[in-house]
Amino acid sequence: MKNRVSIDQLALMYILLVMGGKFLTLPSLLAKDVGHDSWLSVTFSFVWDGICLCFLLWAIRMNGTAKMDLSAILDNSVTKPVSKAVLAIFFVIFVLRVNVLLSSCYKMFSVTFDVSTNWIVYVLPVAALSFFAVSKGFNAIARTGQLLFGLILLSVLALFVSPFMQTEWGALLPLGEAGWGKILLTSYTRSFWFSDYIFIYFVLDGIKTKKHVFAPMLVSFGVGAFLCILLNAVFVALFGYLAPNFDLAMSKIGVFSAASTTNGRWDWLTLSIWLVSVFIKVVVYTFCAYKCVEKLVGAHFVKFNWIAAGIVTLTFTLPLFVTTDRLLDTVIKWGIIPFTLVQYVLPLLMPLFTHIAKRRTEVAHE
Repeated sequence: MKNRVSIDQLALMYILLVMGGKFLTLPSLLAKDVGHDSWLSVTFSFVWDGICLCFLLWAIRMNGTAKMDLSAILDNSVTKPVSKAVLAIFFVIFVLRVNVLLSSCYKMFSVTFDVSTNWIVYVLPVAALSFFAVSKGFNAIARTGQLLFGLILLSVLALFVSPFMQTEWGALLPLGEAGWGKILLTSYTRSFWFSDYIFIYFVLDGIKTKKHVFAPMLVSFGVGAFLCILLNAVFVALFGYLAPNFDLAMSKIGVFSAASTTNGRWDWLTLSIWLVSVFIKVVVYTFCAYKCVEKLVGAHFVKFNWIAAGIVTLTFTLPLFVTTDRLLDTVIKWGIIPFTLVQYVLPLLMPLFTHIAKRRTEVAHE
């Protein structure tokens, strides 16, 4: 089976997804909301993520040898119409996240690397790469992540060293200056950027379960959360009241690792290596969007389906019609409740749904 993947591979992939999505525009958005307390908002967001991840891992253990996918679990527990609605919401989430990531990378190429190109010319190679990976199955994507993980992690640490040493930690005081209520509310309103574990839903039927399911994933969760919280703390401590104006956090932090001129700037190399994690995240979310289309039309694509790929590729053109800022404002205003249901409520109910689905499946086969 092309989607067979181990818990260890999922654990490494989770860290890559955290590093690939939250080091771009999120730190500046949080700085606009709660100033130097943005790292506290991130901490609370990861607390919710950690709780939900534990319940999802519990469901994975329960699924065990049954190897039911998300669609089968929902069909047999909460009916097919509800299952379709959940998959539709997931599809919107993945499409929006891919477009936000692509827009951020596009801006980084033009601003940081001084490379400008047409949007279509930019996204077509990305789409081609993504669907080539999709055609090979999730295991191929996971193996690629395994091979590149060490190099990407080293590049992130290299970018952190100099800024970390120059950080005045007193700039983070007083704690909770923005107000604890506002900090908690921000962790909710910016939840679109979190719950990176949702990709696991779309490989449930291919996970090679073993005794130790919780340990590898929770360790990777801890590492990813620590790096993300640290980045936000360093970012707002270094730039202070200017932090909201710098919407490419990793690029600006990299400046502290460089000389005063671009001659011999090694941070561009490490920044470029780190960007690979962003494109891995795009590929993973594209895979999930493709699987959503498969389940929504009620067909199992034994071979690669070009129509489904075409539908997902068309969504890559969304930034041609609406700016990323407007997109995020619209998502926060209109999509936060349904997104919350699948990001934070569904994981808490997954053990129950898995139990019901297993019982009904067993009864049907008796």
